[in-house]
Amino acid sequence: MRSARAAFAVLFALACAVDEPPSGGPEDKTPPGVVGTTPSADSTGVDPESPIAITFGEDMTRARMERLVTVQPSIEIERVRWEGNTLVIEPRGGLQRDTTYVVRLKPGYRDSHGVANTGGREFAFATGLAPLDTARISGTVLFKRQPSGKAIVRGFRVPREAEFRADAARPDREAATGRDGRFTLGYLPANDARFVVMAYIDQNGNGAFEKAGEPYTVLPDTFALTAAVSEVEGVQIGVIDPTEPGVVRGAVANETGIDSLLATVSLTATLDSTRIQYLVRCDTTGAFEFARVKPGGYRLWAFLDVRADSALGDFVCGDSLTCREPWATLPDSVTVGPGATVEVGKLVLRRRDD
Repeated sequence: MRSARAAFAVLFALACAVDEPPSGGPEDKTPPGVVGTTPSADSTGVDPESPIAITFGEDMTRARMERLVTVQPSIEIERVRWEGNTLVIEPRGGLQRDTTYVVRLKPGYRDSHGVANTGGREFAFATGLAPLDTARISGTVLFKRQPSGKAIVRGFRVPREAEFRADAARPDREAATGRDGRFTLGYLPANDARFVVMAYIDQNGNGAFEKAGEPYTVLPDTFALTAAVSEVEGVQIGVIDPTEPGVVRGAVANETGIDSLLATVSLTATLDSTRIQYLVRCDTTGAFEFARVKPGGYRLWAFLDVRADSALGDFVCGDSLTCREPWATLPDSVTVGPGATVEVGKLVLRRRDD
């Protein structure tokens, strides 16, 4: 009897040791989604006194959620409130009449469990009697010559004020690129409208342009949208990283008669020709390449490093005689732009005693 009780106790203990899901159910890992909007997407005839509302499929983290919502054309917000799972934004003074509005919910909104949605959402509607604007500009943003999934593209309708600068103005339309770098500036007017287009790399993912630290470019030409040409496709925007290294390459012809050495090439700072920034040896054909040169200005020197000290100087060339190591330099400094490839041509080394 005692052994039976002992066996039952062991079985009971083992049963209690089995892992079970927490009483609250499995952990929520599903990102929140939008299940409805007011006004509804692509609706027309919207009352200018209508609020803007976004309804989510579950309880949300509400603090400062409105910061993830942009409305274009821009509005002043009178009040923000929550009605259950619906975020309601009331424009101050109402909306403009006969206008297409685009509402963007940026990525990063979270449910009450802290799970974030990384996709974002966009919808448009038209107030009054105006039809919905449907023109668009689409294309790809490249950064470091590769499609960028972290770019924001902005469109500005022109003409604008005389002091207009795209890097400091509010856009009329805005869109984020997908993982493949593609973007679409949608819901644009096609009534002989012209747009300036700008793209920047949203390094920190906050959806706000920070000129001091985020690379950007403004396309030099404007885009015209008309009833006959309401879509512009295949626009390629190359954003340059101002810190991206460049390449400097060229060749050296050795006519000194000293054939046992390969030529050495150095880059020194323009304002300090004694300080070597980069140093390479030519190959057997005389070709050389600096592969990762910081943007800036440099002096380029080619020489035979007879003393094997990686610096241009004198060497013993006979009894009690010293000679200058053969050298040559370019007449002008070399300017290396971000990501640029600079071809400097050929330098010729000859024996010299100066």
